[in-house]
Amino acid sequence: MIVFRLLSLLLRYPEDEVLAAREEILDAAHELPESPTKQAILHFLAYWYRESDYALQQRYTATFDFNRRGSLYLTYYRHGDMRSRGEALLEVKSVYERAGYRLDTTELPDYLPLVLEFTAEEPEAGLELLAGYRGTVEVIRRSLRHDRSPYALLVEALASFLPKLDAAAEEEMRRLIVQGPPQETVGLEPYGSEPPGKQFVAFGGGRR
Repeated sequence: MIVFRLLSLLLRYPEDEVLAAREEILDAAHELPESPTKQAILHFLAYWYRESDYALQQRYTATFDFNRRGSLYLTYYRHGDMRSRGEALLEVKSVYERAGYRLDTTELPDYLPLVLEFTAEEPEAGLELLAGYRGTVEVIRRSLRHDRSPYALLVEALASFLPKLDAAAEEEMRRLIVQGPPQETVGLEPYGSEPPGKQFVAFGGGRR
C-alpha cells in the first residue's frame, strides 16, 4: 500500500536521495484516496516541500536524534536497556521471516520506517505488528504533538489505521509517559554479538 511507503519515506532521515524525489513523493500523495489520512500527509508535505534541505535535516535531527522522547525504535519504549529487548527484536524479525520478507538493511527490525516499509508489502502482518505496539505509537504521537512537530501529522496518519487504545495499551502509554522505558544496561546478546552501543540508540535517539 502506497500510504505506508510514503509514511516510511517521510519518517526517515531526509537524505539527498529522498529529497531529490520530492516531486514524485508529492504526486504520489495527491493520488491517495480522499481521506483524513491523505489530508494529514499533504499537510505535512506542505511544510516538507517548502523547507530547504538543510532545514529539514536539522529539524529531523532535533526531533529524533536529540529529543529524549523521539525514538523511532519501537521495542526500546517497552524494554529500554533490558535483556528482554534482544528477545523482542528477534520476535519482530521472525514476523518478517514468516512473511518471506527479506531484510536488506543494517537497521534494527523495530525501526518504525522499516516496519512501515514492511507493512507496505505485507499490510496484514505489518498492521498486526504495529497494533502490538499501539501504546508505543501513541507515546510517539503525543510527544510529537506536545512539541508541535509537523512529524506528528505522519504518526497521526499511521494511528488512523490502528485499533483504538484498549485498556492495556492505554496503561502502557501512561506508564511510559510518566516513567520512560526500563533501564538496565545488559546488552542485546539474544539479538546479536555487537556491543550495546552499536545495537541500539538510547531513549530519544534517532538513526543508528
